[in-house]
Amino acid sequence: MLASCFILVGLSYYLLNLFSAMVAAPRTPVEEREGRGELLLPVDGELIWMEASMDGRYLAAVVRGGEPTGELLVLDLEEGCREVWRRKVRGDRAHWAGHGMFLVFEDGGDILALNLEHQPPEVVEVAAGPGYDEDPLPSPDGRRVLYKSTAGKGGGEEFMVARLDESEEPLALGPGEEPAAWDPTSTCLVCVVPTDGSVAGEGAKTMFQEADVRSGAWVDRYVCAEEARYLWWPETGAFLYVAPYTRGGETRAVWFEVRPSGEEKKRFSTDGLEAGFSSRLFSPERGGTRLAYPGLKGLEILDIRRGVIVRYPQAAAPGVPLAWREDADEILWWEAGGIYRLSLD
Repeated sequence: MLASCFILVGLSYYLLNLFSAMVAAPRTPVEEREGRGELLLPVDGELIWMEASMDGRYLAAVVRGGEPTGELLVLDLEEGCREVWRRKVRGDRAHWAGHGMFLVFEDGGDILALNLEHQPPEVVEVAAGPGYDEDPLPSPDGRRVLYKSTAGKGGGEEFMVARLDESEEPLALGPGEEPAAWDPTSTCLVCVVPTDGSVAGEGAKTMFQEADVRSGAWVDRYVCAEEARYLWWPETGAFLYVAPYTRGGETRAVWFEVRPSGEEKKRFSTDGLEAGFSSRLFSPERGGTRLAYPGLKGLEILDIRRGVIVRYPQAAAPGVPLAWREDADEILWWEAGGIYRLSLD
């Protein structure tokens, strides 16, 4: 069994997870800091997604006005937010691939990539064919892209993995659902699948399954103790998921750590997220161990290395979406009228 992948979990770990659910959620310390940030760029229309390149120079943003389609913009932040590229798209997300200058996005059922290394910028196909492809998620090293497709052999929607350099045919992994996450080595991924409860115990509603892209197959499947709203795999070994957790009349958002054995442990919690939160709130620091999200009490950043939540009460409310500029140590967020930035140093 590959060291970075999980061993098959049986009934014993299901019982461990059941016992773990009875343990009270931890109270994660909160550090409140001053900082309102400043307006970076006025924006007309509704900003529904944005993400900065790893070097912090370029910002990709999807803006929707009064039309069903949106516009995908690429701005050069180091040159006064100069517009580099613009295109109407039927998709609502775009991701930078690793440290490179490839921007992966969906447009009307096709997965495409904008190559900024080419002048003028060039659009290339990643997955474009008779099937409907959506929700692209590049691996941390920028070499592969996970996406959902109806073009697989199973006839329904399933996960596929394609290489950006087109050196191999897309790999069909089989049925899966969001949320999904890559491991830091870009060799494994994990997602959530529904179940009727008959596979692993009475009342089980969701399960995790993990795949190794080198072998091209799912290698593990086991019960998820709570309803996973978002998956995050910041370090090798264990990954985290966040779920609403209600005990004794109190609802908190709790991050569960899933260890290589399959055992779950409650690690962090916050009262700054409402019960109906979704995966679109969360913005992970790529290559790092911090996770940002707009909370009920302001911008919150979970720092798993320090074991604290850093909260900025004056920033990012409501503030969706968010974007990291890792090199500049800044967080960007959108409010009606513009994009704001906050220095974290």
